[in-house]
Amino acid sequence: MSTGNAYLVIPPFCTREEFARLTGLLEKGPEVVRGMCNQSTLPTVQVGRHQLVNVHQLFQDLASGKTEFLAGDYR
Repeated sequence: MSTGNAYLVIPPFCTREEFARLTGLLEKGPEVVRGMCNQSTLPTVQVGRHQLVNVHQLFQDLASGKTEFLAGDYR
């Protein structure tokens, strides 16, 4: 049995549905993450017609000490 380090690979961007699944918000319904994106509570990027959650920006903000995510933070 190996006791080496385990690594978690997280994509820099993901769909709202994937973000909901990864964070456990899917249980509350898919509209929760959609609302958070529409209210600019989560950082997003537009790729063509698709709005993706900017996970990279979210991790940078968490690493710099951000603890609250409020509507309008990412306008």
